[in-house]
Amino acid sequence: MARRSVSSSFMLNVHAEPDSVQAAFLRRALSALERIASNVPAKTLTEALAAPTDVGSLAQLLSRSEVVGSAVTELDPLAPALARGVEHRRTLLNLAGSAMSAEEAGQILGITRQAVDKRRRAGTLLAVREGSDWRYPACQFEDGEVVAGLPDVMRRFDPANAWVVLDFLLAPDTVLAGRTPLEALKAGDHDQVLRLVRGIQGDGFA
Repeated sequence: MARRSVSSSFMLNVHAEPDSVQAAFLRRALSALERIASNVPAKTLTEALAAPTDVGSLAQLLSRSEVVGSAVTELDPLAPALARGVEHRRTLLNLAGSAMSAEEAGQILGITRQAVDKRRRAGTLLAVREGSDWRYPACQFEDGEVVAGLPDVMRRFDPANAWVVLDFLLAPDTVLAGRTPLEALKAGDHDQVLRLVRGIQGDGFA
């Protein structure tokens, strides 16, 4: 009897209509992963499996151009970079202590979901986009409030670059004695953090 491929076996257990978009996507994705996995050293696969999430494992594997293959990178040179971006965002959310829904953020702040959305639009709550949802990094909350000084920092960045803001907040800096800007804000060193923002944006530290 012919050997059934991994993707074929998996498809038998997927609750999707054979001709659905979901099934078509799974066929293509699993076929690509089978080809990649069959040509990747075990050491590389082990390193990918060390990622804390399924998405992280995939992103770590696909972020390496030598793994994806020259044929893919020639068709889509940005594919490894996009995968690295996904992995970096997963890392940021882990450092942030997870990301919350609007309802969960509202429970912490003691306000409604609508009020949470209003604060996000006003730039006083940090929210990152994940698919079609807004997610609120848990690290911005302390004692039932937004960390003091955080809205002032957010206003110094482009509102469309929430991921950049989160990256900035969680990156240790020698200017802050090895602390992250978020740690410095929590310690009350608001002016130091704002000077750091100005320095990064090319305005100097004066």
